[in-house]
Amino acid sequence: MNKSNITTKKTFCAICEATCGLEVDVQDNQIIEIRPNKDHVVSQGHICVKGKKFASIQHSPDRITAPLKRVGKQWQTISWDQAINEIAEKIASIKKQSGPQSIAHFVGAPGGANLLSPVFRGSLFKGIGSNRMYGTGTCDTMNKFRVNGDMYGSPMRLSYPDVDHTDFMMILGANPVVSGTTLYHLPRAHQRLADISKRGGRLIVINPRKVETALAGEHLFIRPDTDIYFLAAFCNTLINKHPLDMPSIQKNMKNFEDLKSTVQGWTAGRQAEVTGISVDQFNDLVEAYSNAKTAALNMATGVNQGRSGTLCYWLLESIAAITGNFDRKGGNLIGKGLIDFAEIAKNDPQMKLGFHRNDDLPTVSGQQPAGMLADDLLKGDVIAMIVEASNPLLACGTPNGRLEKALEKLELLVCIDWFRNETANCANYILPATTWMERTGMPYALQSFVACTPKPYLYASGPMLEPPKEVRQEWWIYTRLADKLGITIMDNRVLSGALKLAARFCHSPLGSWIKVPELLINGMLKQAKMPGLKSMINDHPNGILLDENDGDNFLGTERVLTPDHLVDLAPKDFVETFNEKVEALYEEELSNRNKLKLIGKREIRRMNSGSANCASLVKVPTNFAYINPEDATRIGVSDNDYVHVVSQFGDIHIPTKISDEMMLGTVAIPQCWGHSKADGLKHAQKNPGVNSNYLAPDGYNSVEKLSGMSHLSGILVEIEKSDQLASTG
Repeated sequence: MNKSNITTKKTFCAICEATCGLEVDVQDNQIIEIRPNKDHVVSQGHICVKGKKFASIQHSPDRITAPLKRVGKQWQTISWDQAINEIAEKIASIKKQSGPQSIAHFVGAPGGANLLSPVFRGSLFKGIGSNRMYGTGTCDTMNKFRVNGDMYGSPMRLSYPDVDHTDFMMILGANPVVSGTTLYHLPRAHQRLADISKRGGRLIVINPRKVETALAGEHLFIRPDTDIYFLAAFCNTLINKHPLDMPSIQKNMKNFEDLKSTVQGWTAGRQAEVTGISVDQFNDLVEAYSNAKTAALNMATGVNQGRSGTLCYWLLESIAAITGNFDRKGGNLIGKGLIDFAEIAKNDPQMKLGFHRNDDLPTVSGQQPAGMLADDLLKGDVIAMIVEASNPLLACGTPNGRLEKALEKLELLVCIDWFRNETANCANYILPATTWMERTGMPYALQSFVACTPKPYLYASGPMLEPPKEVRQEWWIYTRLADKLGITIMDNRVLSGALKLAARFCHSPLGSWIKVPELLINGMLKQAKMPGLKSMINDHPNGILLDENDGDNFLGTERVLTPDHLVDLAPKDFVETFNEKVEALYEEELSNRNKLKLIGKREIRRMNSGSANCASLVKVPTNFAYINPEDATRIGVSDNDYVHVVSQFGDIHIPTKISDEMMLGTVAIPQCWGHSKADGLKHAQKNPGVNSNYLAPDGYNSVEKLSGMSHLSGILVEIEKSDQLASTG
């Protein structure tokens, strides 16, 4: 190899919220090597294997590099003009015949890592007049945005645990060492969590599986989908037996008495009946939390995906608030971003809580329930859909493949993606998008604009590579569609006109100087009184540390965006739902104590379905059902034996792994496998695995009514030994 023309550039990994710093060696527009950036101001030389191996995805021979149109069973390469014209014409026709709400959008996690795409996407659909925006947010995190809105006045008022300064941290349903945290920024997770114990504190990980994060501290098993009883009892015990921060409650909060009466009666003994956390273990946790100088709480996807995710997060936040561990260094903090995105979101019709459907299910932070997608398609409420950076056939509950049948009913399906994945196989058009290596960017909006990070910092980088000639950024795609549809974007005719002109000419021979993303990101930085984009790239390639958040800057201020600037400890809808549902669910748990429950499992070498086609990451042909040794003995299976897993909603055949990491009565199956039909993903199709979401429910009765979250964890299943080969669907 001729090393003379290798250049090294610095950027950040956009695969998860950790956004670790990278050094990328590039030669002839090809990635030669990806290394951790040891000088990055926060990640300090840490990356995971997914970021290190991204070149395999970036340069995959399966990548889509020009617009595709499906004609019969064949795919034809077409021009961008033809693609944009035909798609816009079809959207206009459907809108005229069936109304704007028949046109939908579905976005996946990578869409959240793209700083500008949400702005242009939202503007296009606002112009169309449609609120039919779905996404994987209602499969993993939207309960938190509902709680933020009701308690703090905006869905984007996100709290985070002050990991680096806390004396006690309790984590429920999360595995940040593998998953990179959810909705807050924590590179070097293992080291920073292990440091809590090293400085004399305690880290408690509560999970139905002894997850990798537990190696940094202590672990307690909890039966899946029973966190609500644990948290209700935790809150009640604190209120009745431990000192609270009553001066702050009286000054900065409201409805404490309603919170108190709601959790009344939930005790250590009652929760122990269903959670598996003994009375002694429970009391030790409450004592340790109450007596700690500072204490932080966190919960994530494993709890969010249960039937009471919104209520759990409400109680978690309330516990922090009433004990003086909220807005306090070492506790749970609310950051200050470059701009007050929470203030903007509060008044944004697309972001604030809404009810736009024919049922009583909400739109939370711009997303309708993904669990209703199949119903909405099959009923004909949705006729056209754009899917961006997602694979809902593997991400959503799809009882025995119901969602695939629903997608086939669409008159128009457009996928904006890097690959022809399972969902794109159902599309009429596939539009090729840039990777994060090919665009200028900043870390997730939740970090940059909401400052949901224990160590605040600023980072921006330019593209590492030039994209293939016919690949486009999402801002361009949405702007061109808006242009053809006659839609004013950004609520500003002058700006809209300028952006449309830029989109028309930026890929022409004379338009190479037109850099819309760079101009917009530079404007954001300047508005925040920070160095401009050029300075960030040239003068601050490792980022800039910002002032630490010392707390005591949220409660009692106008940053609390409720009408009276008080934190609401007992929002009416939460209290009513708790009183209506939780006791009945508890009785159901008692009757099902001896039945198996299904949970998901995060894998270090996979990020949802996005890394499925990466040969250097995926080295096994299937996922497995992980079960406890005692359950395996009862079922009569050993490692790699096939089992038949049956739920009320569907069934699969899958090989097993026996592990004492699993709680008795629990089975864990990694989600986002099932690639047998993915002929556009050659490596994934050879290593297909099994789609565990065939076991999950969808439809109205499976959707959590407060936030639209899908029920994807804690599903009752039965398992028996199977003589069949593992299914690959």
